[in-house]
Amino acid sequence: MRARLRGRPLAAVVPIGIGHNNGPPMATRWGLHVWKKAHAEAWKTPAPEVVKLRLRRAAELGLTYRQISSIMMECGRAPSAIVFTLDALAAPGAAERLRSLGKPKLLAAGIDRDGYAEVRLQALRDAAGGRLDGWRLARNPLAVAAAVHELLAEHGIAPQAALLVGAVEADRSLVMRARLAAFLRADAYFSPLTQSQPTSGPAR
Repeated sequence: MRARLRGRPLAAVVPIGIGHNNGPPMATRWGLHVWKKAHAEAWKTPAPEVVKLRLRRAAELGLTYRQISSIMMECGRAPSAIVFTLDALAAPGAAERLRSLGKPKLLAAGIDRDGYAEVRLQALRDAAGGRLDGWRLARNPLAVAAAVHELLAEHGIAPQAALLVGAVEADRSLVMRARLAAFLRADAYFSPLTQSQPTSGPAR
């Protein structure tokens, strides 16, 4: 018997039972079990009061329910500020959208490529009824993350509390470099669907 078992995995010859606390069979990876359980818990339909809170925060930030839920799952909190790249603010209807947002800090950061970025940002602030709280311009791409940090510090906002809205997928790297909460494409943020349905709750 001993000779037949030599060199064979233990799980192949000894039945392994269920782990403690309703865990998985001990032959599986515990981390995978924990991840699956957490993922299932995260996507359960939340309590009505949680839905109402998320709907309110989504409306304040100009997001859909799905967007705010995804961001909160990713970083554990709702953003209190939005940082726009300069190219993101060139989207059609940007001024009107900013004007409709009452609560979050709205900030901008990017590279002044032609020397007129300051003029354009001031014009946008005027068109948005003053709803652009500040901006910081950088000389080159490597300096943008530092500019974002300085801008957030000036307004007393932690980087982890700021959502970045960028024009292109390449802007996503700024989230990592500046340690921001999450990234959203400008075409998704400024889309008519997002603007007309910022408070759609979860499917029941």
